[in-house]
Amino acid sequence: MTSPESEPMAELLSVYKVPQISHGSQHPQFSDRRRFPSFLRTVPSRAHLPQAMAKILLYFNWTWVGLLGSDSGAFEWLDQEFQKEVGKNGGCVSFSKRIDGHVNNVGNVAKAIQTSTAKVIVCDCYHIHFIILAKALQEKNVTNRIWFLSTSFLLNPSILGREARELLNGSLSLGMHSGPVPGLRHFLSTLHPATYSDNYLIKLFWQELLGCSWPGLKPAGPQAGRVAPNCTGLEQLTSTHLSVLNLDDLTATYQVYLATKAFLVAYQNLRANHPREDLPPGGTCAKAGDTRPWQVLHYLKNVHFISQAQEEIFFTQDGEIPAAFDITSISIGPDHTWQTVKVGNLDFRKPLGKELVMNSSAIIWAEGSGKVPLSVCSEKCPLGTRKSNVQGKPSCCFECLPCPRGAITNILDSDSCLKCPEDQWPNNEKNQCIPKILDFLSYKETLGMALAFCTTLFFLLSLTILGIFIWHHHTPIVRANNHRLSYLLLCSLALCFLCPFMFIGFPIPLTCALRQASFGIIFTVCVSTTLAKTIIVVSAFRATRPDARLRNWAGISLPNAILIGFSLVQVVLCMFWVIGWPPVPMKSTEAGPKVTMLCGAGSSEFFYAMLGYLGFLALVSLVVAFLARRLPDTFNEAKYITLSMLVFSCVWISFIPAHLSAQGKDTVAVEIFAILASGAGLMGCLFFPKCYIILLQPDKNTRDQMRGKKHFKR
Repeated sequence: MTSPESEPMAELLSVYKVPQISHGSQHPQFSDRRRFPSFLRTVPSRAHLPQAMAKILLYFNWTWVGLLGSDSGAFEWLDQEFQKEVGKNGGCVSFSKRIDGHVNNVGNVAKAIQTSTAKVIVCDCYHIHFIILAKALQEKNVTNRIWFLSTSFLLNPSILGREARELLNGSLSLGMHSGPVPGLRHFLSTLHPATYSDNYLIKLFWQELLGCSWPGLKPAGPQAGRVAPNCTGLEQLTSTHLSVLNLDDLTATYQVYLATKAFLVAYQNLRANHPREDLPPGGTCAKAGDTRPWQVLHYLKNVHFISQAQEEIFFTQDGEIPAAFDITSISIGPDHTWQTVKVGNLDFRKPLGKELVMNSSAIIWAEGSGKVPLSVCSEKCPLGTRKSNVQGKPSCCFECLPCPRGAITNILDSDSCLKCPEDQWPNNEKNQCIPKILDFLSYKETLGMALAFCTTLFFLLSLTILGIFIWHHHTPIVRANNHRLSYLLLCSLALCFLCPFMFIGFPIPLTCALRQASFGIIFTVCVSTTLAKTIIVVSAFRATRPDARLRNWAGISLPNAILIGFSLVQVVLCMFWVIGWPPVPMKSTEAGPKVTMLCGAGSSEFFYAMLGYLGFLALVSLVVAFLARRLPDTFNEAKYITLSMLVFSCVWISFIPAHLSAQGKDTVAVEIFAILASGAGLMGCLFFPKCYIILLQPDKNTRDQMRGKKHFKR
């Protein structure tokens, strides 16, 4: 029945094509059809064992297990294949040990089990080795393990010690698939020696069950060594006698039944003389009296019948019936009785993914709860995190890292994070992408209100200064340096302070198209006016000399030409920009939970060209004012123009890096701040000193003071 017993017989019978069906040989070597062409079996090859065990481990999500095996010569192959199958499902083997029965070896195996964090141990070992190991584990007080026994283990409580039985409480066993053997119980209950008077096995069966002995037949087993009454053949066989046979567990019997049934079906097909398309060339159908072994083998390989359990039975190309296993739960009852319950089956004849059928509720775990025990190296990573391998440890030992900015995981134990679309952003738990919040610089928020308040304040302040200048238009300090240019400059500054209102609020195409160009043109007028005022100071001083060429330009023509000429260049540039590549509303693409409505530049080249031209005018005005700062006037406006242009230039030079580094609506706030700061700098440096004299020191607002003449009274 076993592989060592079947091997020499199979090699001999294969020479003569004599069919042989084994009901217990599982060694993978018998699948070699060249070596064993006439060998068949009704048990699956051990080659299916790693895959079968891996499927069951995957069902319970046991990804961190240990492996034990007896020294049978095939443990290395099993270890390699088992780790490969478990690895396909994302699992790992904590340890793999071979048991040979020696004291030192068993001690090392017990220590490996004790130190490992794996709660599930796959045991492909003989029961005799397990009995020795159970005693060693009891000495180390290692009891909280779940054992998963393979088909090699003989699950018989009568031959297991107390330590082994207690250790197996709450464990599982993988066994050969069994089914009903029709008519077996009835056949046994009606069996009688008189029916088979010459059958030695019937007499042996009778004396074993009834406790009697036949004359001339030596008792065996439990009856040996004691005096038993003689069997008469008149004894009555009851159900109590049959209970000793344990007819509820027909695992081995069922394999024998299938083998016998297959032979019977093959012989019936042979006797029926049915034509077969796949008969060897020149072969003839055999008669009952001249049957040849190869003819029986031919029909045997092609048998196909339905069992009592409505299962298809046939032999595969490897000479075995399709692999099928039963899963049994082992438990110790309250009265310390051994209990086994079939809780599932694994049938490779079924479609892929439906091979395993399990009744988990029927399993009685050692902990007593219906919850499946865990056996993992690392807990599953929650939503919003991803797995990260730990260096030096197996792949199923990992740590959970939060997903990076802008990414989520919506499944447990994810290997990687998913990046959200551009218009979405992760929620706080990072397990779902939600639409981004539409954001813009609004009047309702603190920053928008503060900027709007400053804008209004500076606008009213510029109008106030303009009113002061108009009210005191006849005074020397107002009339100095062309008071009309001062009025124009104040009006331009007032318009500059109104520009931020086009930046605050929800962007629309009209405001987007006008706001950049409008503040660029208005600021150009401001700077051009300042440059004109500076040149008036220089030309007025130089024109007083007889040989000065500026005498003809000292009037109103020079400032008008400067103002109109320089402003017209910016106007033309902005017109090309707005008409050809107008800025339009757009959504920001920066990473963040909000999508900001902004005005695109339309053309970045024109935007920076506008700023560059404005900077150029400011630089020219700064240089000219700096050169004229020491002209001999008591109230030399060039000094204040120099300071104002210095402030103006510093603001816009710092604006460029601030604008490039800002994101979202902060870019709008930075630009508004630059407009307010530069406008306030111009207004403060140029007009606050004059307002101070006009309002607080009117005695200095005289022609003599402007000319530098001083009168002293004693």
